[in-house]
Amino acid sequence: MHLSFLIPYAIPVALAVSSLSLYAECRDLDSIKSSNEKALKLLPGEVFLPGRVLKKHHPSEIKEVASYIKSGDLYYTVFSHINAECKATLIKRTNGKH
Repeated sequence: MHLSFLIPYAIPVALAVSSLSLYAECRDLDSIKSSNEKALKLLPGEVFLPGRVLKKHHPSEIKEVASYIKSGDLYYTVFSHINAECKATLIKRTNGKH
């Protein structure tokens, strides 16, 4: 079996496979953990519900995550953007509700 016809395809395939690790996204559980940590820095308290990944922007791999925090007797929802390296950036928070 002669495989010399595959040589022109070897370099593009190798580049495509090696670039997959460059665009690895942050897993959902890691995204939620990062969002909760960032939210707890903003609002001292505790997480009262598990966080949720609300959206995923496919080209940039940024996820929008909601964290649910209880601080004192008020309940807040904090929204964050999580990048591919699992770094959180706060977007906004809701007003506290009883």
